[in-house]
Amino acid sequence: IWLMKSQYLDEKFKLIEETLDKVTNTLGLDEKILSILASYFVVYISGVYEDCVEQLFIQRAEKTNDKQLTNLIKSIIGQQFRNPTFSNIMKLINALDPSYGGVMDTKIDINCINGLNGIVDNKNNVAHGRISNATLADVIKFHQGAKKIFDELDKMLLQ
Repeated sequence: IWLMKSQYLDEKFKLIEETLDKVTNTLGLDEKILSILASYFVVYISGVYEDCVEQLFIQRAEKTNDKQLTNLIKSIIGQQFRNPTFSNIMKLINALDPSYGGVMDTKIDINCINGLNGIVDNKNNVAHGRISNATLADVIKFHQGAKKIFDELDKMLLQ
C-alpha cells in the first residue's frame, strides 16, 4: 500500500485513483464521452497537484511552530504558485534549499517529469480553449508517473 506522510496528500491521491478506476471500469462509454472525461481529469488532477504542493510547503512551515512564518508561506504560495510543472516545483524547492533540487534530480526520472507535465500541459490546453489530446489511458499513465514526484516531495519536506 502506498502511503504518504501527509494525510492530506494521501487522501487526495486515493480519491483521484478511485475516481479514475470507476470511470475506466464503466462499460459502454463512447469515445466522445471518454475524451470529455479525460479533459475533465487533467484539469481536476492539475488542480489537486497544485493544492498538494501548496499544502506540503504549508505543512513544512507549520513544523517551525512560527505562526507568522506559516501565514507568510500560506499567503505567498497561494498567490504565486500556479501550474505545478516540474520546473515550477523545482523553483520552489530550490528556493527552500538548493540541495533539495539535487536530490530531486537524482531520484526523479524523465517518465515521472513527463507524467506531471503531461497533466499540466493538457490542463492548460483545455483551460485556454484548445484541445487536449490526452486519452484516459494517458491520464492514468501521467498520474502514475507524477506520483513519484509527490512521494519524494512528501518525504523531503515532511522528514
